[in-house]
Amino acid sequence: GMWWHGKLIIWNAVTTSKKQIINLKSNYVLTVGIEQERGKMVACGGLDNLCTVYNISQPENAIEMASHEGFLSCCRFTSEQHILTASGDSTAIRWDVPSGRVLDTFSEHTADVMTLEISPSNPNLFVTGSVDKTCKIWDVRDPSKSVHTLFGHTGDVNSVDFMTSDDKVFATASDDGTCRIFDTRAYNEVNQFGTLQEGEGFTSCSLTPSGRVLFAGHCDSAVVAYDVLAEPTDPAYVLQDHESHVTSVGVNGNGDALCTSSWDATLKIWA
Repeated sequence: GMWWHGKLIIWNAVTTSKKQIINLKSNYVLTVGIEQERGKMVACGGLDNLCTVYNISQPENAIEMASHEGFLSCCRFTSEQHILTASGDSTAIRWDVPSGRVLDTFSEHTADVMTLEISPSNPNLFVTGSVDKTCKIWDVRDPSKSVHTLFGHTGDVNSVDFMTSDDKVFATASDDGTCRIFDTRAYNEVNQFGTLQEGEGFTSCSLTPSGRVLFAGHCDSAVVAYDVLAEPTDPAYVLQDHESHVTSVGVNGNGDALCTSSWDATLKIWA
């Protein structure tokens, strides 16, 4: 087979040109995160069990943060100083970026943590999704225990996304063939999309800023859009352009563009 070295590519989404290519030590990258405030830092990780942070202007001075005992599934900056990571070791960790030290470990899940997302309206809150079929809301000010545990999925929870305007509501995507909307005020799911099926599921999800549309990537190569307020049985529409398993979907901050990625080795922007 072909042997390649991992690359982290920063794209100009408008012109589709590559702004920067950072060569990585590891070939098996499962996640990448960009610091949202100033956009000067990127992080990635995967089967190397490391979270590696790069300053875009000096990528040769990488900070490697080692503590996880399993693969890195997700990394999200809370600021230039702090980053959260999720891992196959069933924990999430909050790190001090400049020193590479562990600040807090969040350990309550009983299986791989596949995803995490920080609340856009409350930077102290984040949600994790796990192979143990649950989601947990955490507050970084009290790492000893989660704030809420949400049950309902019958398969791995692969992706979570907070509603932009409401830190009590988040969406999930699961291997069980469904996406769900949870509201922590109700301690429960308030909506369910898709059909329950074994091992044919959703890999990723992203809500529009208004919270009206939920985009979900599927392992069968489709990207499905659900109207959050409509009868949840049928998708509003399906974007069928990828040729393989969709790995991630993300709506931009204005809600006027969607980026999707796939095992077909392409990124697509829908606007």
